[in-house]
Amino acid sequence: MSTVTAILIFTQEASKEANRKILTPSKKRKFNQLVFDKLNHFVELTAVAAVSKANNLQIFYSSQLIKPNNSSFGQQLSTAIQVIFERGFEKVICIGNDCPALVENHILAAAKILQTVDTVIGPDNRGGVYLLGISSKGFRSEVFENLAWQSEKMLESYIKQADNQSILMLEALYDIHTFQELQTYTTSRYFIDFLLQIIEHIASKIQDFYLNLTENRSIHSLSLRAPPVA
Repeated sequence: MSTVTAILIFTQEASKEANRKILTPSKKRKFNQLVFDKLNHFVELTAVAAVSKANNLQIFYSSQLIKPNNSSFGQQLSTAIQVIFERGFEKVICIGNDCPALVENHILAAAKILQTVDTVIGPDNRGGVYLLGISSKGFRSEVFENLAWQSEKMLESYIKQADNQSILMLEALYDIHTFQELQTYTTSRYFIDFLLQIIEHIASKIQDFYLNLTENRSIHSLSLRAPPVA
């Protein structure tokens, strides 16, 4: 069995999530979808940062493991986890895109805790979880997929079914479901750091664009010059 812990980034299509949550002051779907695209990118950067600090972590994306379908959230997540276990991994850490306060240290802490316990949970502020780390021996797909997912009873329902499992909790963090909740993160160092990364990326792309434009103009200008007079 693999000694590497899998990080499962479980996100649904941005277009689908944009229909379920409104995270912009405007109700225009394309703007809302853009926010989810950025949140998906944010959680990916967080996972990559964790992997860069530990050599026993490997990232998986739910979109690579399962195909979008009409099954429930719990069924899709359960299937993605089962696929990872079938590939020989003994431990998996599940994270989503709805908690901008999640940083790589939370993932690293969860991976360390999973070496000695069956389950590690990062609880959110409304009865759900922003992180769930589980071992293969404590995973039962038929129970897991029927938990009270995407509700304030999720954490409670998980603990009730975790018979004789050792569970440790990380610190509680705030997740986001509305534009007002997203706004609270605009003063957070976590989200500010992320926005700065996006701005730097855009600035870099713009700079590259103008450099290429200048070079192309210079080449074009040279090609239009008359040959030197003998």
